[in-house]
Amino acid sequence: MFRNEVQKKTGLTRKAITYYEEKGLIHPTKLKNGYRDYSEKDVAILSQISIFRKLGISLSDMQQYLSSNESLASLLREKEHQLDSEEKRKEILVLMLHGESQNRINEKINRLEAEESIYVRLKRAFPGYFGDLLFASYQPFFDEPLDEEGKEAFQQFIEYLDALPAFQISQEEKAYIEQISSCFDRKALRAIHQNKQEAIKDVETWFKEHKESVSQYESYKNSEDYQKSPMKSIQDQLQEYMEQNKYYEIAIPLIRKFSKSYDSYYKKLLKANEQYIQDIYLKE
Repeated sequence: MFRNEVQKKTGLTRKAITYYEEKGLIHPTKLKNGYRDYSEKDVAILSQISIFRKLGISLSDMQQYLSSNESLASLLREKEHQLDSEEKRKEILVLMLHGESQNRINEKINRLEAEESIYVRLKRAFPGYFGDLLFASYQPFFDEPLDEEGKEAFQQFIEYLDALPAFQISQEEKAYIEQISSCFDRKALRAIHQNKQEAIKDVETWFKEHKESVSQYESYKNSEDYQKSPMKSIQDQLQEYMEQNKYYEIAIPLIRKFSKSYDSYYKKLLKANEQYIQDIYLKE
């Protein structure tokens, strides 16, 4: 099926169809004459995209739904949760506008906070480059809400971070952190998270299957470009900062207490590391 017919069926513009192809959501056949031949599956996906966009669903949410086994019901529940949260925030603003008592407003806010993810809470407590730097890699683990059992550890974690000396980096490095952090949407972070989970299940097999990628990564880490990059400078400074402030001894145990998913990952990581060391020792 050619593009002009696809446009009629989906109501999408030519540029929109090209854009969704570039994003990997559809995969038309490229003919020798330069034209695209769109399959029925491509058209069905584009029809869904057209509806999703009219409903205000983001590109990252669409990509996640279309490229994974997540059901439409799951996507709907998430959208309903977002709309419900927005409505509750609006209700609180209306109460403030009408001069409602602080006690009632605080009660509403506490209920709203109880439904928020750990990541949202942490980013609100530590906005800007500091939060971006510390929490980005944890985000898939912090998508869960804070349960009653983890509240004390969470508060201790907040107090520990807040009492730390300022992490001194240049304005250029701060801007760099905020720039690269904005590029990691939920789909990208979940993909990284999934890759980590697969690696720790069977370290030896994972390294065999990803030998070339690991080699390329190691080569890049040893390259002059990386050694002179802002990322290398920031990572070295952060490593020193964490060691000086006993981050691994204090913060990690607290995180394990308020994030069950991270605790589960950490235990698997320790086991995988132990197995990997044993394998290396036996080979020697």
